[in-house]
Amino acid sequence: MDPAVRFLQLLVLTISLSGALLGQSPSQSSFSETESRRLQDLLATRRQAISQGDPSQVIASSQALTEVALDDLAQVHSNLKKVQRSSATRKQLAAQERQLRKILGSAFDDWGTAEARQRRYREALGHFQDAERWDPSTPGVMRNLGTAAFRLEEYGESVRALSAAVAANPSDQSSRLMLAMSQFSLEQFAEAAKNFTLVSEAVLKDPRATYAWAYSLIRTNQPQQGNTLAGILEGRDLSPDVRLLVCKLYTASENYEQAMKCLRTLEASAESAEVHYQIGATLIRMNRPADAIADLKAALKIEPRDADSQYDLAFALLQTSQKEEGIAQLRSLIAANPNYPQVQYQLGKVLLESGQTAEAIPYLEAAAKLSPKDDFVHYQLQVAYRRSGRAEDADRELKKYKELKAAARDKAADRLNQSSKP
Repeated sequence: MDPAVRFLQLLVLTISLSGALLGQSPSQSSFSETESRRLQDLLATRRQAISQGDPSQVIASSQALTEVALDDLAQVHSNLKKVQRSSATRKQLAAQERQLRKILGSAFDDWGTAEARQRRYREALGHFQDAERWDPSTPGVMRNLGTAAFRLEEYGESVRALSAAVAANPSDQSSRLMLAMSQFSLEQFAEAAKNFTLVSEAVLKDPRATYAWAYSLIRTNQPQQGNTLAGILEGRDLSPDVRLLVCKLYTASENYEQAMKCLRTLEASAESAEVHYQIGATLIRMNRPADAIADLKAALKIEPRDADSQYDLAFALLQTSQKEEGIAQLRSLIAANPNYPQVQYQLGKVLLESGQTAEAIPYLEAAAKLSPKDDFVHYQLQVAYRRSGRAEDADRELKKYKELKAAARDKAADRLNQSSKP
């Protein structure tokens, strides 16, 4: 997952969701004469609990109601098996089944709503899902379900439910904002950008949501629009962690000069390993690896075990003809982080370039296994195989390289097409 998205997932729940509080679903108010008296009594008890606003009473009354409704529904199903398909009795029983399903949907939704008001989102989500299963037309259930899933950072489920909620009510800005943030967290950047745009006024009120919108635009080949939003954010009074996100926006859009200006303002105000790392990483992207070394060493002085800083320092050393020190840094990093694909690749590549083909191959193979979709890894591996006389293996890796390059071109074209659609 993209590091920027991973960082945002730690912050996403701080978004203002004014108007997104879970609402109590309407109670059933009319029932046929054939329904049991105890069911009607329980419905009245639930209505009273809702009117009093006590979540514990709502939970207790909803639980009791669902138990009785499920018993009655089982009896209806049993009776349906005993009557003819075309009989009037069957039609009456089918009508009872529909009404009981509505009661169950409403009761489970009320149950989940009361739990959500107590911040018991895990239990609430389960009961909203029960409500959907019994009666997906229960008013507000998809919105409630999506909100609970969002609170639990279960973004796949929140996208599913909130997509249905905004389809039913396109003017529901809170649900659309949560939907956009969920899509952003799943790296569905094109979809997220479109939904952010539809609630732009609400998004701009929250710096982190604005960041997510800007980042989504950048990732969908709209860097100018993303940089415009970054500029809006930069002019605000932001906490250091959010200002750092703004700096990362400029980096993501390859606006490195502006990123450096942004990062330097943070460097002056706080001694931060992350700020030093970002400065060093940005300098490398600006083809200034020699200048990056000091900041990367400063980052490691604060956070000695940070793998990204160690890797970028090794890369900068290699780029400034300090090969032995760079290789030693990579070997040390691999010993501590064997599942870091870039380190495996970089060490294999530098060994290959130094003519140490046999030693390079295991590192390149490890990189290909850890990151099989990186075309450049397969390219270097096929070079190593060919140099060692393994023509069949080389041809296989070359084929993978070409396939991945073609797929990347197609994906880029699709992103461009999606971003250009209204």
